[in-house]
Amino acid sequence: MIEICKSMSEISVDDFQGLDNDNPFMKYDFLWSLESSGCASDAFGWAPNHLIEKNEQGHITCFTPAYLKYNSFGEYIFDHAWVDFYNKVNIKYFPKLLVAIPFTPIRSCKFLTKSNVANGKEKSIKAIKSLLNKYDISSAHINFIEDPEIGILQDNNFIKRNSKQFIWDNQNYKNFDEFLHSLNARKRKMINKERKSLHSDGINFDRVEGQNITSEQLDNFFKHYLDTCNRKWGNAYLNKIFFENLVDKMPDNLLLIIAKKNGNTIASSLHLHNDHTLYGRYWGASGFYKFLHYELCYYQAIEYAIENRMKTIESGAGGSHKISRGYKPTLTYSAHFFQNQQIHNIVSEFIEKEGEYINKEVDYLSSFNPFKKTGGLND
Repeated sequence: MIEICKSMSEISVDDFQGLDNDNPFMKYDFLWSLESSGCASDAFGWAPNHLIEKNEQGHITCFTPAYLKYNSFGEYIFDHAWVDFYNKVNIKYFPKLLVAIPFTPIRSCKFLTKSNVANGKEKSIKAIKSLLNKYDISSAHINFIEDPEIGILQDNNFIKRNSKQFIWDNQNYKNFDEFLHSLNARKRKMINKERKSLHSDGINFDRVEGQNITSEQLDNFFKHYLDTCNRKWGNAYLNKIFFENLVDKMPDNLLLIIAKKNGNTIASSLHLHNDHTLYGRYWGASGFYKFLHYELCYYQAIEYAIENRMKTIESGAGGSHKISRGYKPTLTYSAHFFQNQQIHNIVSEFIEKEGEYINKEVDYLSSFNPFKKTGGLND
């Protein structure tokens, strides 16, 4: 039996921690932090409607983070064209049902289950479709899905949509110099030039593990985060309480990288991680410093990942400039189901054509591979 839960606070923490999951963004504390801070709330168009399944003993066996959405902000999978289409044919698009991690373009399993529970994912997917019909919701959308869940969703008539991100893979590098040596001479020279330029400008960097982040460091980070959001995007989705929650509840999953000049903090980036993946998510600076973004968000992250033997770095949405820094264009997936069958078929055709373009784009971007053609580390 699938139940709808209106708040993470209603869910047993012990039950939740018994579900199979190692993604920090799918941890109870991360989702709870978004809600308790007010970031993911009705007021901002994110109404929690999480799906949970319980066994006969009343313990959770499956969890899916779900929200009734009243806008398309903070999703990173864009559906504005679909909103316009619904408006033109005079059919209500909002609210829609979104299965996602708010404001977070990170791949993860979206149907968490206990390892000994069969068919939990399928039951939740079927429940999503029945909810659309029961409450007259236009559509269901599941963003940034990991590969194993794609097939199950397609079997249930969800449309797979391709997108792209840029992801760094650790080829068992011993150190940053070995990573640099795997690049062609032009890219290697470019990175060395950028790093030396910052050093010549008197900018240095500190890495602070989550347990050691001070209130002053968090204050500086948030000030820079707001400043950069306002300059570049005009909308900061996350507030100070959210970040304070992360430091309080999830210190083992946090890394803060700080840039200083003349002893003053000028920029910082906040990363989440588990044992095998570093996630570059939030950053900000007090002003423009040439090459600083690359160092703070990419090169320092790569050094940290190599030192801690992490396999990958996921740095979120956008940015073909990441290719030159060793990040490879990679397909990511979302899935979509529309209650109106005619619209479902029309959008399916659109997504199929769009997917062909995305695939070609990834192939084209891959041709700018910065690594040596031989792939050897000793060339």
